[in-house]
Amino acid sequence: MYALVALLTAAPAQPAAPLQCPAPVVARGDVKAGPPLTQTFDLVHRGGAGALTVTKIEAGCGCVRRGLSAEVLQPGETARLAVEINTLTQPDGPNRWQVAVGYRHDTPAGPQTGELLLTLTATLSREVVVSPPQVAFSTTGAATHALTIADGRPTPLTVLRAVSTSPHLTATVAAPAAGADGVRRQTVTLVLAAETPAGQREETVVLQTDDAAYPEFRVPVRVLKRTPGGLSVTPEAVALRLAPGTPEVSALVQLRNPAGTPVRVLHVQSDSPAVTARWPDTAAAVTAVRVTVAAAAPGEARLRVRLAEPPGQEVVIPVSWTGAGRPPGN
Repeated sequence: MYALVALLTAAPAQPAAPLQCPAPVVARGDVKAGPPLTQTFDLVHRGGAGALTVTKIEAGCGCVRRGLSAEVLQPGETARLAVEINTLTQPDGPNRWQVAVGYRHDTPAGPQTGELLLTLTATLSREVVVSPPQVAFSTTGAATHALTIADGRPTPLTVLRAVSTSPHLTATVAAPAAGADGVRRQTVTLVLAAETPAGQREETVVLQTDDAAYPEFRVPVRVLKRTPGGLSVTPEAVALRLAPGTPEVSALVQLRNPAGTPVRVLHVQSDSPAVTARWPDTAAAVTAVRVTVAAAAPGEARLRVRLAEPPGQEVVIPVSWTGAGRPPGN
C-alpha cells in the first residue's frame, strides 16, 4: 500500500501542452437561428523556447468559417481565432461545433506536434425560415432554384436585395405576400447561367433585409456544372438526419448514363471519416452507391466517385447530415 503511494507520488507529471486556450469550451446559451454566430478564441503559446506554428484548423461541419490573426507564435504571444457558424443550415435545439487546431512546436530538442480542441455550443430557435437553407446545382445547362423566406412575426422582415458571389449565378427578389395562415412569404429565384464553366465550386447568396435582428442570411450554394453527355446522378446531393442514439443512417445514389451504356464504379473517396460508401463491382445500366453516415454531430462532406465505365469520368456527390446520432463503436 505504502509502496504504491510512494510510486504514484514519484511519477512525473505530464507537461502542459504548449498551445493553450484560456476558454476552450464556450456555451452561448439560447441563440436565434439565421444570422451567423461568431466567437473568438485566444490561442496562447505557453511552451518553452521555440516558435509554435499553427499547421491546420479543421471543423467537422462545412457551416464553420475560420479566421486566424497569426500562424506563427513566439513564447508568450497570443493569436485570435475567429469562428463563424452559419446557423441558417443548422437544426433547431442544442448544437455543438468543434474545431481542431493542429500545431508544431520547434523546440531546441526537435519539433513536437499536437492538437488543441475547441468547442462552441448553443441552443438554436427559429423565427424566420429560409427554405431550403442551402442549394445544390448539378446540371449540364441553365438551372433554376427558388428560395422561400417565411416570417410569421407581427412585424415581418423584408428581403431588400440578394447578392451572389458568382457572376454566373443571379438572384431575383420578388415582393412579399401574406398567406391565409398569417405568415408572410417572399421568394428569391436563383438562376445558374448556361455558360457557367464546367466544374465544382462553392458559392454564397447573401439575402440582405430591413430587420436589425436579422440583417442578412447567407445561403450556401454548391455548383456542379457537368459537360453534356455526363452521368445522371439521383439524388444530386444527399441530405440525411440522424435520430438520437442512432449509430448510422444510409441512402442510395443512382448513377445512369444517358447514352444507355453500362456504368461501373471503380472507387469512391470520402473527405470525412464520418461518411463511407459501398458499391457493386459490376457494370449495369443503372448502378447505385450506398452512402452511410455515422456521426455524433451535424456535418458535411463530399464523395468523389471515379468510374471504370465510362472510363475517366468522376462524379462529386455533396453529403450533409443534421441531428445528433451516436459515434461509431459506442
